[in-house]
Amino acid sequence: MAKRNEDREFIIELLQLYRQHTALWKVKSTEYSDRNLKNEAYNVLIEKYKEVDPNADKEIVKKKINSLRTNYRKELKKVKASYKSGSGTDDIYVPPLWYYNELNFLQDQEVPVDGSSTIILQSEDETQDDVDLSINAQEQNIPESNIFRGY
Repeated sequence: MAKRNEDREFIIELLQLYRQHTALWKVKSTEYSDRNLKNEAYNVLIEKYKEVDPNADKEIVKKKINSLRTNYRKELKKVKASYKSGSGTDDIYVPPLWYYNELNFLQDQEVPVDGSSTIILQSEDETQDDVDLSINAQEQNIPESNIFRGY
């Protein structure tokens, strides 16, 4: 039991360090695109992680953080879904993830990006049928030049 508490304390300390280094997680900040700041931040996390794994490197730390964030994201999705269901405050999902609150600073970072079409119409004359033919041809590996377009 003592080992489990030590592990939890370590993860909390790691997440607190992670939170301090916005270059690693705050997508809309200017720091986020600064490679040097990111590398410095990862070096701090690596040194911390070496307390439990002397062979820790950047990849190991990244995998650990990504794993923690993935679990947080799944729980956050469930919480948001329970609010949307409109079934009242009694049915609001309470995440069992013990470090959920430690990652709540990421909540506004976990907004899904709006999808956009990758289909760009090449001219005003091109119709949806032409686009559909093109997509169908791509799925069947037929060169687009072999498609009758009816021009």
